[in-house]
Amino acid sequence: MEMSEMIQLQIDLLTEFKELKAEVRELRKDINRKELEHKTKELDPYEPQESLKRKLNIGQGLLNEWVAKGLEKQYWSDRNIRYDKEELRAFLKKEYAI
Repeated sequence: MEMSEMIQLQIDLLTEFKELKAEVRELRKDINRKELEHKTKELDPYEPQESLKRKLNIGQGLLNEWVAKGLEKQYWSDRNIRYDKEELRAFLKKEYAI
């Protein structure tokens, strides 16, 4: 095998690897969306903030991003912040197509 053939084979392999990597990334996103959709079905109608983060396995940073994008939080008292399950599901469907 000539040097130019070996180089072309390496280039082809790298290109295929990059394509596979992109496909795996998309599959992971799909899996994450489906997991999130499943987890939201299990929420209480008005889920407390800490419980919501724990059940969805998300941090305060991501929750803050969702609020900044339009997810409404409900203040039941100074220390009791809750999220409407159906509103959350609608938000996620709009933002993440779950």
